[in-house]
Amino acid sequence: MSNERVAAVIVAAGKGERFGSQKQFEMIRNKPVLDYSIDILKEYVENICVVVSKDNVAFAKSIYNGLLIAEGGAERMNSVYNGLRMLDCDIVLIHDAARPLIDEDLVERVIDNAVLYGAAVPATAISDTLKKGKNGFIKNTIDRGNMYTAQTPQGFKYGMLLNAYKKAIGSGRIYTDDSSVWEKYCGMVKITKGSSKNIKITTKEDLELAKCLLK
Repeated sequence: MSNERVAAVIVAAGKGERFGSQKQFEMIRNKPVLDYSIDILKEYVENICVVVSKDNVAFAKSIYNGLLIAEGGAERMNSVYNGLRMLDCDIVLIHDAARPLIDEDLVERVIDNAVLYGAAVPATAISDTLKKGKNGFIKNTIDRGNMYTAQTPQGFKYGMLLNAYKKAIGSGRIYTDDSSVWEKYCGMVKITKGSSKNIKITTKEDLELAKCLLK
């Protein structure tokens, strides 16, 4: 690990429309989903900014003493930008609260590669056969070679990412992934070994799987 000042933004502003509730506050073994990420990341960063919806700001400030709390925006990219503006660091990690199964090795790899390369994203190679569909039928098969699924936390040099987000917000374009902002305005992103356990909770079935993996 380097001597760089590291901070983190945890995006927890989702309204849970697809899930049916705010999944970041669902309980797993008597602990909210969000808290699993906080507990891991706080061992590696100086500051954590948790971005929550406007309705949850007061609640989050009362529960998470010692953490910075930011209000979410209309899109994920706006929420990330609001969180970034509250920090002062060398390296920043951006993490989705819906991924509670991160571990120490993953976080260390991302930080180390962000220091070395400026930007690092944990990812796993796609093993399933990929199909492109149209009107309910398979149009063609996509070569899965060099294809990856991106995860979080994603790590970046803070000043460069903040400036990139300023440009992205001003562009009017919607970015759903932090590394896409970096790719557009800064350059290459280092692929870092991800984890098959680092699932994103999107459905009720995902929540049950996370409970099993945490046992």
